[in-house]
Amino acid sequence: MLKTDNTAHSTLAQNFNLLVDEPLKKYTSFKIGGPADLLALPKDKQELKKLLKKASELNIPVTLFGGGTNLLITDKGIRGLVVITRQLKSEIRITQTDFHEKTIYVEAGERLSKVCQVAITHSLSGLEFAAGIPGTIGGAIMMNAGTESGEMSGIVKSIEVLNKKTLETETIEKKDLDFSYRQLNLAGIITAATLTLRKGTLEKIEKAFKQNLSQKNATQPVSFASAGCFFKNPILGTSAGELIEKSGLKGMRVNDALVSEKHANFIVNTNNATCDDILLLKQHIQKTVFNKYHIKLETEVRLEGE
Repeated sequence: MLKTDNTAHSTLAQNFNLLVDEPLKKYTSFKIGGPADLLALPKDKQELKKLLKKASELNIPVTLFGGGTNLLITDKGIRGLVVITRQLKSEIRITQTDFHEKTIYVEAGERLSKVCQVAITHSLSGLEFAAGIPGTIGGAIMMNAGTESGEMSGIVKSIEVLNKKTLETETIEKKDLDFSYRQLNLAGIITAATLTLRKGTLEKIEKAFKQNLSQKNATQPVSFASAGCFFKNPILGTSAGELIEKSGLKGMRVNDALVSEKHANFIVNTNNATCDDILLLKQHIQKTVFNKYHIKLETEVRLEGE
């Protein structure tokens, strides 16, 4: 494990007033995870660029995440520098593109829920599927967040991306983005996005948001710490949740890690679960489902750390 008192770490920490040995469980929806050697929450793109440039010069590894809602961090934590982009925010800008459409420009750290609220306020349709989905815009685009009724790839017009090597910003149009199920294949760092939404009727938009939110609250364990749906749905056939439930795994527990009784594709932290608890439960689920259905469940949640 790298020590934060070595010269490179001390230099970076002092130059940017970074948090040292900061517990990461405070920054994820799972409430799980060991310390980051160094932690930064840059307030704008310029600070992010300077931070990455200095870390590169000092040969310090960098891990980035946003809202921490689709993330499981190991109990040993993350070595080097962790950069959380949730403070990359500015005024949300709305532009008329034609009679039926408008675009929303938003920085990566803005919460998806805030953008949904802006869409409702301006009678813009297209984000109704995102009602109740946690996290930031950047994270939602990177994992192509969505439901049966829509996903981020359907509304993204373009994204601004910071090249990790050159630290130059470029705009990538929708046609050049490699979206797939719950994933965007991208080498750089999303700093902002432009979304295309349609003009609609406020009453209909509000109704759809409320219905989707009610459905989510009724069927998902929203009051427990989790990282959302843990496994990807298989491409064909039965959903991951159904496979887990039909395998008799609802209520299965490893210490404080529990397969939700409300929705079997949620592993929840009922009190003080560790990453190891979650991983043991994950492995048991995968083994049981494979033995019963010959289907290998792939995780949707991102694992980071030592």
